[in-house]
Amino acid sequence: MSEAQIQGALQLCMCDGGMPNCSTCTAVYQTPCFYDVDSDHRRKAALKRDIETLKGQNDALGIIVASIRSSTDAEVAEIVQQIRADEDLDNIAESLKKNVMLHDRSGAKSAEGELSNLLGRPSIDASGVVKHYGHTSSLSLVCDGERSPMHLQTSEAWTKVTRDAAFVEHLLSLYFCWAHPYYVLFSKELFLDDMAKGQSKYCSPLMVNALLAFACAYSDRPEARENQSDPRTAGDHFFAEAKRLLYDNESSNLTTVQALALMGLREASCSRDSSGFQYAGRCIRMLIELGLHLSFAPASDKISPTELEVRRITFWGCFINDTTWSICIGRIAQLPRTAISLDLPNVMEQHDQKPWRPYTDYGVMNIPGAEQPTLATILMRAMSSLSEIVNDTVFMFYAPRERFTSKKLLDFYARYTRWFNNLPNKLGLRDDSTPHILLLHAYYHTVVLHLFRPFLKVDLKNSQVSPRDICTSCARKAASLFGTYRQIFGLRRVPLIATHILLSTSIIHLLNLPNASSARDLALSITCLREISANHAFANRSLDIVMALSQQWNIHLPSEVAQMAYDLPPEVPMSLLDPQRCGSATTYLSSVSDHSQQQDHIHTRDVANGFPFSAVINSPRPFATPADMFWSPFTDHSVPLQAHQQNDPMDISAMLDVPNNDFDQLSRDGFRVAQFEDPFLGPPAYNHINDHWTQA
Repeated sequence: MSEAQIQGALQLCMCDGGMPNCSTCTAVYQTPCFYDVDSDHRRKAALKRDIETLKGQNDALGIIVASIRSSTDAEVAEIVQQIRADEDLDNIAESLKKNVMLHDRSGAKSAEGELSNLLGRPSIDASGVVKHYGHTSSLSLVCDGERSPMHLQTSEAWTKVTRDAAFVEHLLSLYFCWAHPYYVLFSKELFLDDMAKGQSKYCSPLMVNALLAFACAYSDRPEARENQSDPRTAGDHFFAEAKRLLYDNESSNLTTVQALALMGLREASCSRDSSGFQYAGRCIRMLIELGLHLSFAPASDKISPTELEVRRITFWGCFINDTTWSICIGRIAQLPRTAISLDLPNVMEQHDQKPWRPYTDYGVMNIPGAEQPTLATILMRAMSSLSEIVNDTVFMFYAPRERFTSKKLLDFYARYTRWFNNLPNKLGLRDDSTPHILLLHAYYHTVVLHLFRPFLKVDLKNSQVSPRDICTSCARKAASLFGTYRQIFGLRRVPLIATHILLSTSIIHLLNLPNASSARDLALSITCLREISANHAFANRSLDIVMALSQQWNIHLPSEVAQMAYDLPPEVPMSLLDPQRCGSATTYLSSVSDHSQQQDHIHTRDVANGFPFSAVINSPRPFATPADMFWSPFTDHSVPLQAHQQNDPMDISAMLDVPNNDFDQLSRDGFRVAQFEDPFLGPPAYNHINDHWTQA
């Protein structure tokens, strides 16, 4: 029998699944056949049934996921509890349907159906600006007819401050080299494209002037200053124009949100943190008005994919900025993470792979190996996810809703370490890392430091994690990163966040004196602050705080630290010497971070008589209250938390909800007083923190 005959016979024997009887059985065997449709998953009916089952399960899972995204923490916990109890997912989804707004799929129109679809959806005014009004408002039901200013013609200038196009281009190059990769507040490509074409959808005179005002701080050119002989006036003329434009037209749109964020950063750079905080606040309020924090996927037919992506970039850039403001000034964030339903920005490989080159007033710096892919969107996604954790940390510190325990502290620490361990390989540290990647790592170590800094005087029960050791380790790593940054790129054009990082870590270095490694790291940090002051006046303020604390705590600075703090004339910071003009970037001092925790103290003549500790070497005093267990560098400032009783002072005992002298409760919460061998705090390698902090 041939192979063809065999195949033909097999086909004749195969059941064709016909209903009610298989045609093969009827024609060939002339017998009725019987089969169970549901038992054979190869048959069409069974496959259809399986598909319907999977579709139903998928719909149920979709409803559950959507509910989790839009629910409060307590509601999410209830949903998770139902899932863990092995309840049927369809039943869970059915109960959740009653609490969510479902779209009318019947096609029949009704006033109720139209109203339910309109409430809470984005409103697009006559000029195309997308705004958001919640379901309690009726303002989105009818277009308000607001119109933005007419589009600028190509011939019109973006700024009235200067007509020098080459200088404007130079300032733009400085900004996009040093600031934009870290503060991604808008789409660079769309901004430049609209600027070149004279279009105002993604560019505006307000935004241009705010950007140029910020960029002037990175330039030594006289025309970058309002008073050409006074470096302190850098950018003042552009900022005055930005304020005028903001006053003349306060309509809400994407470019105004972006400009307000830039204006806030610029004011903080000039050490006007109160003014900067006000601009940052307006930025977030306008962002909420435009609904940038919300996902408008159901209305994506009304908003172009390009605009949706720009909205994502703008929102997450502003969220990162808001969270950074919160951690730097010690205040509650203006937008809680739980209010966000927007996805992270997409990775744009075509933009991320564009080369980054260090650019100065003298052109592109000739540093071997410095040219790297920009990686702006990859870094922005990493910063966004890190900022979500920081946002939760800030709310835990300044608006706690539950008791604080050592377990909660360790849970936050685990979230930070998971974030760090899951960083994309492209954002890992290398010998040729770009400045913004170095700064990302330094910022990470700083926020971990702030998580543990209030707990310097306690140990955590049932854990080997030492708050003091972690703070010391984070401060050392940040110092090492700034040493690398300074050695390769110099600090003349560093993003503003560097000032806060150096202030925070310098305080830890100061506490750890007279340890040799801490002395070297403190000397480096002070040097960095002096150099950064050339473009960020806030660095001078940070340096003043470090010096004031050393006097307040009666800490005599080692010789190398004192030299860096007092000997360099502030009028001529070393950073004004451009690395390329000096012939080599290696003229900058690198960090000498010693991780061996060695005991070799600095010269006796510098420290022996400077510390007050020699006069208080008796047995340690007991803490007067649980609040005294927790530490803040400033005696007149509170440690993090919101008092439960509004008439009580804002101290850590209120956050812990522990009555005075109730150390049993603190023990149950997982805290204990650190073991002291003398009045100094901590292990012998750093046994010198002032007994002042154990006083009532």
